[in-house]
Amino acid sequence: MKPQIDDYLQHLKLERGLSANTLSSYRRDLMEFAAKVAVVDPEQVTPRMAGDYIGYLSRSGRKPATVARKISSLKQFFGYQHKSGGAGQNPFLGFSAPRIARYHPHYLSPKEVVGIIDAIDPGSRHALRDRAIIELLYGSGLRVTELINLRLSDIEFEAGFIRVLGKGDKQRLVPLGEFASRAIQEFVDHGPSRSLASDLLFISRLGRPYSRVGLWKIVKRAVAKAGIAKKVSPHTFRHSFATHMLEGGADLRVVQEMLGHADISTTQVYTTIDREYIIAEHRKYHPRELAGTKGH
Repeated sequence: MKPQIDDYLQHLKLERGLSANTLSSYRRDLMEFAAKVAVVDPEQVTPRMAGDYIGYLSRSGRKPATVARKISSLKQFFGYQHKSGGAGQNPFLGFSAPRIARYHPHYLSPKEVVGIIDAIDPGSRHALRDRAIIELLYGSGLRVTELINLRLSDIEFEAGFIRVLGKGDKQRLVPLGEFASRAIQEFVDHGPSRSLASDLLFISRLGRPYSRVGLWKIVKRAVAKAGIAKKVSPHTFRHSFATHMLEGGADLRVVQEMLGHADISTTQVYTTIDREYIIAEHRKYHPRELAGTKGH
């Protein structure tokens, strides 16, 4: 089925603009199935073959998320074949993905975020840089790579937004809050002298872009100074941004656009709340529970 798979991947690249990594993932899923069923034409694939393959994935110990992704890849591929006349009924149409236990991303409270920013020593050599980095990660919900590659020319201070180049080289506009805007301007105006050869907002003392590890170390030091014991990475601020926006009443679709998620289900992870938190809040605020704690 390699010719049909190549044609489908070309369709995804041109019509949907998927990144090379995503296309590679699709190719692995489709080629693995083609090798397992050993048929030449997609029309030869039957629902029974599809069911046997899903059973094989489960027996081989694949994680539910992996099985779900593979079913989705195959369902979309055969759906495309059906629409283009290259196959009959989609053999995967009657199969659904296994249930996946969604996790609730770790995030900081607004008070903890402010504590981290306030703990940055104004007299330290990198104070302006560190503050600008934290304000951007939390204020605009940027991915680490997006922050590393952010250029000064991508920032529209007066309009209040940033042009961000995200996954799959897709550009999106992200709001720039007042705190982040002020922190960036102070960093640019009063920070270390900038190389005219580079438009990057953040560059190391060697004049190079920061690495992911370098950004992680900067965040780690800031968190340690604030006395926060929980595990915090640069991505934690993105989680916090999304969670606090939704908790504040922001529309899910709007947050999806800000984060640059292709699928809204990725954004919906942030709408789940830990069961333990729900129980604790019920006990804390429900009148009957409160009365019960005082005795009968």
